Amino acid sequence: MKSKFCFIFAVLVLVSCKTTHLISKREQTVTNPVVQVIERVQKTQPQFKTVNVSKMSIELQLNERKVNVSATCKIQKDSVLYLSIQPFMGIEMFRAEMTTNSIRIFDKMNRRYYVTDYSYFSNRFGVNVDFSSLQSLLTAQFFCFGRKEIVTDSCKLVVLSDGQNKINFENNNMLQSTEISTLNLINQTLLKAKNSNYQLQTTYSDYTQINGVNFPQKILLQAGNQNTKATCDFSIMKVEFNTHIIFQPTNPERFSHGDIEQLLKK
Repeated sequence: MKSKFCFIFAVLVLVSCKTTHLISKREQTVTNPVVQVIERVQKTQPQFKTVNVSKMSIELQLNERKVNVSATCKIQKDSVLYLSIQPFMGIEMFRAEMTTNSIRIFDKMNRRYYVTDYSYFSNRFGVNVDFSSLQSLLTAQFFCFGRKEIVTDSCKLVVLSDGQNKINFENNNMLQSTEISTLNLINQTLLKAKNSNYQLQTTYSDYTQINGVNFPQKILLQAGNQNTKATCDFSIMKVEFNTHIIFQPTNPERFSHGDIEQLLKK
């Protein structure tokens, strides 16, 4: 249950042409409203190299079942993400170690570990999740789903009646909608699969300035379809940014290898 819930200049004779091109590109940036909004959001969103959430609580709910646990989370930007679930104070029972190409989950109570990659989400839920997208969702970053860069040409701006903005993006498999507050903070990101009724909604609130980083203290993830609904409500009590963090991978030799499908059936 808990385990569920849980990126030379040209030769001199071409300089004048290049200068003209740069000016033209800059003018396009200034006059393109969606680019302007994205630039403001990127200036406002959390800027960090590392994140160390040393104290938080997570309320996990799958359909009618609910449990509250303590947890910690460590992130090396664009590289590693560790999530530790501690139902009892100081006692780690589940640990997820995510890199750019793999996910390892350790069930320390039953001494089993599970390995998969990000294609699992596509195969099982029809959602092309990658490390970059997952990292962005957990740290309130603007992103284009399935892409490591921001594809402004594919983003569409919708100005809402209350002065807030919404930026829509889509690729072959997903529809993405990001709601932006009047303070250029991300309020919500909604992802919908085109070939299924699965969706993932992430809501951010209680933004607080911590060491110059504006970070949400509450992050609510709601995922599922018409038949199954899972909720993961993060409440962050202590977080530090840009500190030295040691990431020590768990030695799998002390665990027996299990099938990820077995884990999800528990």
